[in-house]
Amino acid sequence: MGNNIPKTVICKCLNLLNVGDFRSTLVDHRTRKLTTGKAIQIFVESQLAQRSSYTEIAEHLRITPDLQDDKLKSISASQLSRKIKELPTCLLQQLFLLNVSRIQEKTKDKKGIPEIGKLRVLDATVLSLPSIAGRWAYWSKEQNAVKMHTQLVVADPETVYPGKIIASTAAVSDHEIAMDLVVSDDAIHVVDRGYVNYSLYGRWIQQNVRFVARVQSKSKTEIICQRPVPEGSPLTLDADVRVRYKDAQDLPREMELRLVEYTDEKERPYRLLTNVWDRTAEQISEIYRHRWLIELFFKWIKQHLRLVKLYSSDATAIWNQMYIALIAYSLLLLLKLELQTERSLWNLLRLVVLYMDKSWDDFTAAIFRKPERLSKGRRKKGRAGRPRKHPKKYESARIIVK
Repeated sequence: MGNNIPKTVICKCLNLLNVGDFRSTLVDHRTRKLTTGKAIQIFVESQLAQRSSYTEIAEHLRITPDLQDDKLKSISASQLSRKIKELPTCLLQQLFLLNVSRIQEKTKDKKGIPEIGKLRVLDATVLSLPSIAGRWAYWSKEQNAVKMHTQLVVADPETVYPGKIIASTAAVSDHEIAMDLVVSDDAIHVVDRGYVNYSLYGRWIQQNVRFVARVQSKSKTEIICQRPVPEGSPLTLDADVRVRYKDAQDLPREMELRLVEYTDEKERPYRLLTNVWDRTAEQISEIYRHRWLIELFFKWIKQHLRLVKLYSSDATAIWNQMYIALIAYSLLLLLKLELQTERSLWNLLRLVVLYMDKSWDDFTAAIFRKPERLSKGRRKKGRAGRPRKHPKKYESARIIVK
């Protein structure tokens, strides 16, 4: 952020954002210290390092010369609190989408899931707010919350990234946002039961949007014709069906879709409606199984970027922190793609945090260092005999330390 941008790992990473010298004409009119560009860099670094409060961010800034210049040595927690509420959300959104376009350019040759193709998974995650300060986002008697509606792009099994998000309060239903997240391309969109809306499916068909959607067991369909399913497979039905519904103007409509039913390893039934006819029933069920990738993505950003720990209960601050966390994620993925490393994103983040104040050469050497131990070590052998049928019973442990 200061004069040492190319030297340390974190400064070189943040330099990829190219916002260090940015001043907003509206927000930074009289700002001398904490300009919009510097604030974005500070908050992105804090999200990567999982800093939990403005006080921790301010203290780390004070003791880290590479992240500051003479004007930033005295930034306080209250200044950071005010600044995140002042940051233009549209600017953070543009910065995030710019990173997304750079990721798309670097992954344009990836083919998605083998034998299935490119997928876009739609879902939303909930972030809880305090009972009093979060009353503006009232959802129920038990919870105030906001949602991050996400379209996750699956470039390949190891490369996923959010193509677009829409923030809302938790009272907004998933299907209300779905049309704004859908892209008309060759990808197949995968949705869960939160998007059960036949009028929505009809609009997708009109726009040539391919989708696989899980529906409820009570959803009514009229079977037109059935295709045989392999004996002994989890598949129980593959049929063309007719669905009747009423559109937004309450006019009766009908459409033809494909219904695929199967059971998982725990014998739980799944019903999928789709307009994809050029894949087998097994591939349709496999497409829906990949919906789990968005659950893993939500878990990743909450656990490793600590998005679950919100700095503020202010609405603008929350929307801004969502985009800051996504900018941090996209920055990390860009780094992985540019370095062309096989390391996982979590492993790369761990190294970025460990080598934040080290040189870039030390960092890249650590990334590409070959393992010193080639053997798998001594492997634990299983006990001979039949497996235990009933779980072992333990007695209560009684330990007293005086």
